[in-house]
Amino acid sequence: MLTISGLKNFYFVPEFTDMRCKAPRMLELIHRRFGRDPYNGDVFIFMSKDRRKLRMIHYEDHAYFMHEKSFTQSYKYMKVQYAEDGRKVYRMDWKDLVALLQSPVIDVMKITA
Repeated sequence: MLTISGLKNFYFVPEFTDMRCKAPRMLELIHRRFGRDPYNGDVFIFMSKDRRKLRMIHYEDHAYFMHEKSFTQSYKYMKVQYAEDGRKVYRMDWKDLVALLQSPVIDVMKITA
């Protein structure tokens, strides 16, 4: 069950696309590589390189939470673009996160006659 509300801070991390890591390792990378505090309740969003898998990770009440949503072959997430200003982590609004999660992009439409 997704227990994340719009009261949290959301950060999109476009540089990290490796989905083999689990929550503790990803939070450690956020701290060491990007200089953020991953243990303050903020939600970090990662997307796979092919844009078919999205993970949201946060730490709360001495526990790691990792939510994952994956699409089938025909669908993928829309591409998230930010202004090029040199940042490695971008703040995302709640409404943008909801739009991202609810609006899949059709990669291929197959019509059988």
